[in-house]
Amino acid sequence: MSTALASPKRLTIALTPVVGIIITPFLPFVSTPTFWFGIPAAAVWMTGMVIGAVAALQIVERSYLRDGGDVLDAAEAAVDAERLAALSESEAR
Repeated sequence: MSTALASPKRLTIALTPVVGIIITPFLPFVSTPTFWFGIPAAAVWMTGMVIGAVAALQIVERSYLRDGGDVLDAAEAAVDAERLAALSESEAR
């Protein structure tokens, strides 16, 4: 897998619960008085999608770090620190 955070596989994983949230108004159980576990079905569905979004983002992060993303993040942080130091020096003058 690619070390780029925005690879197609990672984007697909992250967007799956988002699509579930977006299509909620078009699902048949939203327009009918349906209850799941004594709670309106739409509320249960949305809760599931929020939990799914958290799980999907955790999967994406672990995949990214497993493929070397932590090294890329450290390198980017070093570059940012150098830019900040250069900016601070220029402001001090």
